[in-house]
Amino acid sequence: MFTESVEKLASILKNGGIVIFPTETVYGIGALATNTEACLRIYAIKNRPSDNPLIIHFADKSEIEKYCEVSSLAKVLLNEFSPGPLTLVLKKKNDSLFSCGLSTVAVRIPDHIEARKLISLAGPIAAPSANPSGKPSYTKMEDVLEEFSGKVDGILRATEPSYSMESTVLDLSQEKVILLRTGSIDRRIIETRLGIQVEVLESPEIISPGMKYRHYAPNGKIFISKILPSIQEIQSKHKILSNHFGNSSDKSISKIARIGFGMSDVSNFDKMVFNNLDYMKSLYKFLLDCDKTNIEIIYCQEPYDGEFADTIWDRLNKASST
Repeated sequence: MFTESVEKLASILKNGGIVIFPTETVYGIGALATNTEACLRIYAIKNRPSDNPLIIHFADKSEIEKYCEVSSLAKVLLNEFSPGPLTLVLKKKNDSLFSCGLSTVAVRIPDHIEARKLISLAGPIAAPSANPSGKPSYTKMEDVLEEFSGKVDGILRATEPSYSMESTVLDLSQEKVILLRTGSIDRRIIETRLGIQVEVLESPEIISPGMKYRHYAPNGKIFISKILPSIQEIQSKHKILSNHFGNSSDKSISKIARIGFGMSDVSNFDKMVFNNLDYMKSLYKFLLDCDKTNIEIIYCQEPYDGEFADTIWDRLNKASST
């Protein structure tokens, strides 16, 4: 199951199997995009809602053009940001790709050598993030093995993700360019480099992952704070809340964890970050570690204004929603 051979995993995919492989963003759990039955197995393994689409991963731009209508602007975006953490929602040319019955499909070319080799050998791969639905995405092999050993047909051992955050998703199926999901490429970078306006607009239908449902959520309760309180302040605050709701006054909070900038009283469960890029790359692993250590109260500091702030805010808001 655990292999360094992309050839072996390509054979598994061609025979209807499910595999896990790293990309530059997060780990993906994939099936051949032309095999509907195999794609549906992904939903069962992840416990993923059936109306949540999958991203189709391609090896190069010419392959995308075989399956999708690629506008001149889409070609510019692909030339500028692919391979890389950018996903485009395009109109399909035919129904050969799995797409949840939609007339559009989300596509991207990963910037990961082994992943692209796997795709080139097997064909387009439909792959959401390799994690239980609603939980933080996996960025480390140890977490993948712990969760998915025995549940899939193959796992590729290769270079781990470097961005540790999903791709940015743009809808190009209309005349406008619409941001559907913030990610590893900041919207402002796209606008500045290409001189285009990217609208932040929620589509009336779910045409991309990350548009609906609670996502990226740990087991503990998340609180978002402009300035991180001390451990003592958090303990005091939550004891007061417990009394307010009629619970026992001696009920203690067993474990607290924080992520943010410039903490002076860092505990073993805390994660100090130094800028928004560091925050973005550290967030999922921090939340997964919180689950492993049974953290009950999680404080996340607001990101700094600027690059990647929108992405961090999006993940924090989805992770803390109920």
